[in-house]
Amino acid sequence: MRMKPLLLLMTAASLWLASCAAQFPFIAPAAQSETTDLQTLCKQQNITLAEKTAGDSLAALGAMLLGKGKREAAYRLFERANSCYRIALSKNAISATEKQIAAEEQALAKTREDVSAYKQVLKELKSMEQQ
Repeated sequence: MRMKPLLLLMTAASLWLASCAAQFPFIAPAAQSETTDLQTLCKQQNITLAEKTAGDSLAALGAMLLGKGKREAAYRLFERANSCYRIALSKNAISATEKQIAAEEQALAKTREDVSAYKQVLKELKSMEQQ
């Protein structure tokens, strides 16, 4: 009976140690897949920012290390590449939004000028009517 708690404790300890073991053999390919997806998005959006170039370099190095079986180092490089791609995509989105805002502000200024001109014409018509 004394052995059961000890056996249970040993089993729990071994499971805990197994859970602490590196999962890089499983997560490195998933990180590479995410890197490829983000890289494709950057290419589709014609992003030429320095962050995209850095991501490309990191992704290539990660793929080389993964091919050599260095999964932990490859995983870390893929994660860095993913961060670079996300930054590039974010900067691109911000730039596009700023351009859209500038265009909307120009359209608003034109509309305000038109309204001012219409008010002036209306004012002149009213003054002509009163005469």
